[in-house]
Amino acid sequence: MPANPLKDQSITALRSASRLKAAQSPRGLALSAGMGAIILFSLNVAHAAFHLWSVDEVYSSADGSVQFIELSTASNLENSLLGHVISCTGPQGTHSFTFPANLSSSSTAGKTFLIGTTNLAVVPGGVAPDYVLTNSVPFLFSGGGTITVGISGSFMPAASYTSLPTDGDSSLNGSASSLVAAVNSPKNFNNQSNTIVPVKFVSSAKVDTNFVMTFHTATGVNGSAGPNYTVEYKNLPSDSSWTPLPAVIGDGTTKSISNSIASSPQRFFRLRAP
Repeated sequence: MPANPLKDQSITALRSASRLKAAQSPRGLALSAGMGAIILFSLNVAHAAFHLWSVDEVYSSADGSVQFIELSTASNLENSLLGHVISCTGPQGTHSFTFPANLSSSSTAGKTFLIGTTNLAVVPGGVAPDYVLTNSVPFLFSGGGTITVGISGSFMPAASYTSLPTDGDSSLNGSASSLVAAVNSPKNFNNQSNTIVPVKFVSSAKVDTNFVMTFHTATGVNGSAGPNYTVEYKNLPSDSSWTPLPAVIGDGTTKSISNSIASSPQRFFRLRAP
């Protein structure tokens, strides 16, 4: 019986026997002899593929300037992405991205990888994408009908949605048509994870003669120290410069900054993070 062509690349048998029997085994060709000596070489070569990656998270900021797609697999040997295409298709058309290289390891079981905008690595709460989107417009459509995202030729069903959250905090998580809104949680192939936190005031109020502002902060990768957040102010829009208040370090919690406005009838504030 011939060897399994998918597993056994070469079989060389040196035999001295008058009668031989061959039987297929899980590892290839097994031979036995009634007499004499047999030497059998069976080479099993693993074939890397790309077919078992599924989209499990999609994210976009309101303007589409920050986007990512996270994919996951439960199988090893799924690193051969070079030349394959992932597409986002909807009533607006199709955006496609061709993978320029394979993943760095064939140990892919239980792993995720990220395709994202170049600034995903520097926004507060972001991580470095494994592949950088090269299209000139936002890759992911935000809504306007049924939209699918998936790798061409994959055995896994494409992710499907009709409306992508654009509040900056939420992404769509899940699989296929069961994506649901949840707090974003990008994780790249190097097991670096984080949560993107939009740089914005979440509340502000005048308390006596002080103006109190609150904002959420991000951590660094894998819970390390996050970026510095600075509230700046000026009294008139025409003022040429902003005055910074003491900076605070992001740690994933909500921070409050207070500024006395007793000496100024009006004041303008802004929040900055590198």
